[in-house]
Amino acid sequence: MWNSTDVPEGAGQTAEMLGDVQDLAGQLAPAPGLNLAPARLSTPPDSLTALQSQLGRYSHETLAQHEWPVILQAWQFAREGKTRELLALDQAWGQTARHQQFAEASFRVGRRQLNKLRGLRHERVIARYLEAIDAGQAHGWHPVVYGVVLAVYHLPLRQGLMQFAAKSLTGLAHAAERSGKVPARACQTALQNAVSLLPSHLPQLPSPEHWASV
Repeated sequence: MWNSTDVPEGAGQTAEMLGDVQDLAGQLAPAPGLNLAPARLSTPPDSLTALQSQLGRYSHETLAQHEWPVILQAWQFAREGKTRELLALDQAWGQTARHQQFAEASFRVGRRQLNKLRGLRHERVIARYLEAIDAGQAHGWHPVVYGVVLAVYHLPLRQGLMQFAAKSLTGLAHAAERSGKVPARACQTALQNAVSLLPSHLPQLPSPEHWASV
């Protein structure tokens, strides 16, 4: 059972973490798909079509199949005080994330944000998560920590998921724009189209009745 009260600065911390998410996505470009092969750098999209394909793959494969479900699970475990399950989720995500070129940045971002929750150590799930990280038994991957942040500050779940996705897409689009191979206006158009499709990819969310019961 999650008993903490709303904390005003929670929205600010989430906004800061979303900025980190956008930066991570920029590092992740142009290969957002998750796989177990060692990550390698490649050239940015060289056309609008290639960028649209990249944003679509991210939305369908990485976001909808991996990141959103992990954020949602972390949110649920944190709300319900299921520390053991949260730590198992962190470890499971690490089996894939550690092979990615952005792995170090991912848990660095997650740890930085989680450290800001140290003042909430009276909450058992926060204390155990921090202890596990300090003991080297967990990493603090950014999607897991993001779900915990949404839970601890009672921030709107659907809005949080959408913001995470939009910032990630923005990072990818900005990386393509910085490469100079795709015009800025084309990058913006591709980004807007990709963001407009996000609601169709959202996972099924817990009902408001469920939120009120945990």
